[in-house]
Amino acid sequence: MPIPQEKPIKNSIGVYAHIPYCASKCLYCDFNSAVARTAPERRYTDCLIKELASAAKAEDAKAGALQTIYIGGGTPSIFSPPPISRLIKAIKELLSPNADENVEITIEINPESIDDEKLDGYGNAGVNRVSIGVQSFNDAMLKTLGRIHTAQKAIDAFILARKAGFDNIGVDLIFALPGQSLNDWKAELQKVVELGAEHISLYGLTIEQNTPFYAKYKILSTDGLPSEEEEAQMYEVAVETLKKAGYVHYEISNFAMPGRLSRHNQRYWYGLDTIGLGAGAHSFVNTPPWGKRHWNEKNPERYMNLVEAGGKASAGGETLTKAQAMTECAMLSLRMIERGIDIAAFCERFGVAPDTAFKNLGMLKDSGLVSITDNAIRLTPRGVLISNEVFLSLTKTLL
Repeated sequence: MPIPQEKPIKNSIGVYAHIPYCASKCLYCDFNSAVARTAPERRYTDCLIKELASAAKAEDAKAGALQTIYIGGGTPSIFSPPPISRLIKAIKELLSPNADENVEITIEINPESIDDEKLDGYGNAGVNRVSIGVQSFNDAMLKTLGRIHTAQKAIDAFILARKAGFDNIGVDLIFALPGQSLNDWKAELQKVVELGAEHISLYGLTIEQNTPFYAKYKILSTDGLPSEEEEAQMYEVAVETLKKAGYVHYEISNFAMPGRLSRHNQRYWYGLDTIGLGAGAHSFVNTPPWGKRHWNEKNPERYMNLVEAGGKASAGGETLTKAQAMTECAMLSLRMIERGIDIAAFCERFGVAPDTAFKNLGMLKDSGLVSITDNAIRLTPRGVLISNEVFLSLTKTLL
């Protein structure tokens, strides 16, 4: 399969299609998902395509080359290949009829919902990148999370994807799990390196409201959760291990082999246009002066009813202020480890230097949380560990 160009392209289009259906709801999950014994493949796909047709005709729609398609969820691999193929074909025809093989097309898959026939079908549909929701290679940890696959099933899924011809495979892992030790985490890292994943996303467990984990660990007791110090140590070990194995640490939570950085994810961090399709999906258009976003109805049934009635399912939207745009630009840029805030680009876009816009940058530098050169502002290794606190500090001191 061809390797898509690595960096995002300005004046291009990215599409995110959300498939919310899952076989079961994980205990920690706060994503927009719905448990369904039988997902309405045809009806939901029809709605995605109808919504896209409306979006392509919108006043603020921009012309440009199609660069990325990302099919996320939920569990997109709960859908069979034909509707996925139909969706990809429609996106190309409606947005970029002359799209070449350089378009990065990703689908998220869960180990329990795929087999060799389904993977072959996705590949034939044009998918050239898969992201596997492994979360852990430890059966005890998977049970704690409420995942319905086993560690062996996750390994088998990776092997099946490779046999199906996918040479760009991502793996998601969660750390700082209840009862997880540093040695447990080291074993997880060793396994994913052994498998040879091209892309690895690592997320510290967050306890979200309206989840079973919140009731158990926020309300009742935090016993069993690693401490903040232990979580930081797990992250540092991951950075050291993956860098040693040849991965590029290109974003706070993301690592990739050279040439395999996720182009779609980078679109978000660069603030580029994205069309969001499906229940709960968000869209962003970088129209003058500072950009607009809107989001869809989250409930899948109501989403489909709205699209069938009028081609749209918007539940809200906003036009960004200059202050919002500067804050988002700074926070998203700082997530990119090597790039950081491009000072010249920030000045050109906003007419003000970052250290003028954010009054406490000097303090953050003196505290060892950011580094400032003539060209860029970046998080230091210590700043990465407490990046959320750094971002909050920036928003409080915006000029």
